[in-house]
Amino acid sequence: MIIAIDETGSFSANSNELQFFVAVHLRQRKTLYKIKQRQFSEWESSLPRSLKNSKGEIKSSFLSDEQLFSFGKKIICSHPNVRITPLAIRPADNPNTTIDKYRAVALIGISEGVRGYNSLGKHTLATIYKEFGNWLKKLNYVQYLKIFVLGECIAAALVNTVGHSISGKYDNELPNIRYLIDKDFIKEPRHNSFWHELLRNQLYDSSKKNPLPLLRQWKKRGHPFLDKYMKNGHMNLNELFWKKLEFVPSHKNFEIRTADAVNTILLRYFNQQRCIDAYRAIKKFFCKDRRIHQYVLEDFDLTSYRYNPDENPWRKVSEELTLET
Repeated sequence: MIIAIDETGSFSANSNELQFFVAVHLRQRKTLYKIKQRQFSEWESSLPRSLKNSKGEIKSSFLSDEQLFSFGKKIICSHPNVRITPLAIRPADNPNTTIDKYRAVALIGISEGVRGYNSLGKHTLATIYKEFGNWLKKLNYVQYLKIFVLGECIAAALVNTVGHSISGKYDNELPNIRYLIDKDFIKEPRHNSFWHELLRNQLYDSSKKNPLPLLRQWKKRGHPFLDKYMKNGHMNLNELFWKKLEFVPSHKNFEIRTADAVNTILLRYFNQQRCIDAYRAIKKFFCKDRRIHQYVLEDFDLTSYRYNPDENPWRKVSEELTLET
């Protein structure tokens, strides 16, 4: 299964419009993947060449509602269907003051991690984590909000991929899951390492609220997915999120452009009351309950926050370090 993720919207503070992250799920079996690739190429080739940008790419924001409806019918709805994990957030519901509180809690944990590494004589790691904290401090509102929703989208898409592969009886594809994310999101290698560390914490929290729907019989009889990713009775997804997750250019990857077009449909439908036919067509292929989960970060009193070492992912020292040194 290939999971391609893209986002749309300004994510500007105080915006009352919904902003979206979308993951599209494409079957990876060679014949099915080739069919979808050909369908997309034929659909894109049918569009006017005047819509192409300097990279030869057709951005979905240039398309008419009718052209996006055609996309929905020919790409999402046609065999093999493309499943969708859609997430939304309204910046106005998540004020900067609330975002800063979540950032402050994360920074407390990172600072304690730095102190812990120094006390153990691991000064190189302590320096890296200090740099990690400085990077987190400098993120602006838009960057922080995008990073948060991207992490939630990655986690939700994995749960949906496992669940749908079971119900669709193609769980043999699970060991080959790959993530493709628009390259514009994280550009510098060092920042990629820091982002992975934030993702690790998000995935841990998400797994407690929305665990992977693994079958009991897999644990009894074995399964290739567990053989690859379960270590000592626990899921270890380091390989998936380090080696099977790539930031790629959209003009070279039709999977990203597929997610981009879905995003445009959602943005127009919910914010402009447009793309009604296109939305109705693709909604049938939303994963799980066919709803769009909208995130609102719950506000809290930072002065009453009490640091708990047992809940700090950056305090725990293990042989399996996520950050690259």
